[in-house]
Amino acid sequence: MQRQWVYTGIILFLFLVLVFGVPLFPDFMAIDIFGPMNLGMLVFLVLHLLTPILAFRYLKQSQGE
Repeated sequence: MQRQWVYTGIILFLFLVLVFGVPLFPDFMAIDIFGPMNLGMLVFLVLHLLTPILAFRYLKQSQGE
C-alpha cells in the first residue's frame, strides 16, 4: 500500500511541475538538455514513460501477493 502512494506522489509531482512550471518558469523549463530537447520536453517524456512503467510494476506486485 505504501508503494502505491509513493508512485502516485512521483507522478503527481511530475504533472504539477509540467503544468505549473511551463507558465511560471518558462526560462527554466526551456533550458537545453541535449539536441532539440529542453527540460520541459524531458519532464513530459519522463511523465509519459514512467506512468505505465510504475503502473505495471504495481499491478505485478499486487497480483503476486
